[in-house]
Amino acid sequence: MKKTALALLAGAALLFAGSAFARQVKVGTECTNPPFNFRTAGGELTGFDVDIAREIGKRAGFELQFVCQAFEGLIPALSARKFDLILASLSITEARQKSIDFSIPYRASTGRFVGPKGSRLEPVTADGKPNPKALDGKVVGMIRASTYDRYFTEQFPGVQISRYENYETLLLDLISGRVDLIMAGPIKMEGFFEDKQGKDFAFVGPELESIKYFGPGVGVGLRKNEPEFLAKVDDALKGMFADGTFKAINQKYWKFTVMPGVWND
Repeated sequence: MKKTALALLAGAALLFAGSAFARQVKVGTECTNPPFNFRTAGGELTGFDVDIAREIGKRAGFELQFVCQAFEGLIPALSARKFDLILASLSITEARQKSIDFSIPYRASTGRFVGPKGSRLEPVTADGKPNPKALDGKVVGMIRASTYDRYFTEQFPGVQISRYENYETLLLDLISGRVDLIMAGPIKMEGFFEDKQGKDFAFVGPELESIKYFGPGVGVGLRKNEPEFLAKVDDALKGMFADGTFKAINQKYWKFTVMPGVWND
């Protein structure tokens, strides 16, 4: 009887572990980038990326632990096994795919210039081409090691760049006039414009789309050669798209959809 009971308990434990793919998973994120990942006044970690991460964990049977990391150090820290996933509005690009794998996209990825309302600067021509001459003598701010950093460095040679570790200091320097323009994601800026400090600022020029620089969207970052892990993350995201959970999380932060076009047809 005792042997039978022990065998049943062991079998049940194995069944539970296998069905839930139970494992502790550390998630790397910035913790300083509202509304995507940030701490409330009470110290609680929240935001769009954080909500997506928690829903993935719920569906895949992961026990999550969040690790705060500066944006430029996210990929090196993932490779060094400081954490297992990156959920920090990380755009999927060819350059990054050489170092890490990505899930399917869970957010669209484009770029915009932002400056004072009424700005006459034209960083992009009417036909959508970069116009570096229009920014002679100007300073443009952006997040260090972001897709915008690479885009601007290559497409606007000679224009002075001011690089920042987080959006808080980037926006403060825009407000104070230390930079003439910034380059950032339009989704991020919508919230800024609604804030009292952002009321005097607006988009400058058209929305910029570039698979080469901004990729097909934002994805979850994983280490290379972990196909079972990647499949669990992808399945969780697909389930969120299909059953309306993603839409509910989306609407918590924005009135418009941020769902990548491939899932939003």
